[in-house]
Parts: sequence; C-alpha cells; structure tokens
Amino acid sequence: MRFDLDGLDVFFPYDRIYLEQHQYMRSLKQALDAGGHCLLEMPTGTGKTVSLLSLITSYQFANPSSGKLVYCTRTVPEMNSVMEELATVLNYRAEQLSASEEFDGNDFQQQDEESPLAENSSLPQRKRPRKVYKKDDTNPPMGPIC
Repeated sequence: MRFDLDGLDVFFPYDRIYLEQHQYMRSLKQALDAGGHCLLEMPTGTGKTVSLLSLITSYQFANPSSGKLVYCTRTVPEMNSVMEELATVLNYRAEQLSASEEFDGNDFQQQDEESPLAENSSLPQRKRPRKVYKKDDTNPPMGPIC
C-alpha cells in the first residue's frame, strides 16, 4: 500500500494497515520533522518493525540528507528478521517506483545516492545469503560472541 502521510509518500509493503501502525508512523514522522527524539510503544505483534522501516525508509527517500537509521536488537536472529523485513520494504518501494514513475537510472541515483538500491539499479535485487554466527565460531568478524 502506498499512501500519503502528512505530505510524505509512504511505501508500506502490505495490503492493510492497522490504525495503531498509522498512528505510530504519524508520531514518528512528527518527531523526525521536529528534529527531536521519540519513544513509541506498541503491543507485541502489531507491526512495529514494518511500520518503523516503512516510515524511515520513505522519509530518507524523500529527504536524502536526513541521516542514518541505527537499529539495535537483542539477538542476531532478531536482526536477521529485521533485515528480511527491510528487504521486503525496499523491494516493494522499488516495484512501486518502477510501476508508477518514468525515471532513468541517473535521476534515481542523484535523488537517492545513500540508498542501498542506488548501488545497482537492476531490479529486482537478489538477496545475499547471510551468515549467522554462533557461540562456538572462533573468528566472527565483529568480535567475540558471549
């Protein structure tokens, strides 16, 4: 679903959106517009991750100088889940843009140089397999796993 949220074109990869998700995204956008901080809470299973990723990636696409998103999780499997959801969101955005807008690759790269999609404009992109490191791995790239 692609919709307008207070002047922002939001790319949400599912056909339906909960009222709570829409309210969450609106509050998050207001905090971003104000340049402030935001603490939002939603119950388990209400789509916090997809809401956050949809809003932030749409905001960054519309405002390339808005900065980076740092997303922290407690476990590696949780981060893997977030990365899969991010791929879903970005692929949906790419499909929507290629279906509804006429643009050439140069305009796209100038508009969104920081986007992971700008590196390779051939769509759809193939997911790279991700290695999950376990406690018994002797040399994980990020240091010891406790």
